[in-house]
Amino acid sequence: MPLSAIARRQRIKPKYLEQILLKLHRAKLIKSKKGPGGGYLLARDPKSIRLKDIINAAGESTAPVMCVVNKRDRYCAGFSLCPMKHHWKELKKRIDGFFDEYTLADICEESSIQTQGG
Repeated sequence: MPLSAIARRQRIKPKYLEQILLKLHRAKLIKSKKGPGGGYLLARDPKSIRLKDIINAAGESTAPVMCVVNKRDRYCAGFSLCPMKHHWKELKKRIDGFFDEYTLADICEESSIQTQGG
């Protein structure tokens, strides 16, 4: 699918989408084809692409707060004394589990069911 079509369909600026697609390409999740009829396509079966693979490739964090990944947050004074840190870590673990459980195929299947009125 051409970048312009993806950008239009997802309502994302093409330059921003280009950056995301480059990261996905580096992670070998997508392939690009140049020339007429070119564009982007999945490099692997959607059943083998976990949502966590996409998040990791994009360089995003699943941490609900930065102290969970040992980074200071300038708005939080309780970095070392936080009574919530254990709970934040548990939340991150659950979020990570969610993204590890589902594949791109799962999401596409659910989307297809919803658009068909299921």
